[in-house]
Amino acid sequence: MRPLIADGWLKVKYDGPELARIFIAVTRHVRPADHEWRPAFLDWHKNQRVAQVRAADRGAVWLWVDEGVARVGNVR
Repeated sequence: MRPLIADGWLKVKYDGPELARIFIAVTRHVRPADHEWRPAFLDWHKNQRVAQVRAADRGAVWLWVDEGVARVGNVR
């Protein structure tokens, strides 16, 4: 599942630990700036676990879980 916008939420597939600090950033830059990270929460979408935030701009989607940061795709 690539990042998608559904029901006004930006959703990213998530299969990491339940008790983690999770943030999502959407940016057009090489890497997100500190102010672009938004806290995400876990939910279910079509029987898949997702991390989600309110939908934002289009661009590269980044996921930050505890100490690890990874680009997970693009949202158009």
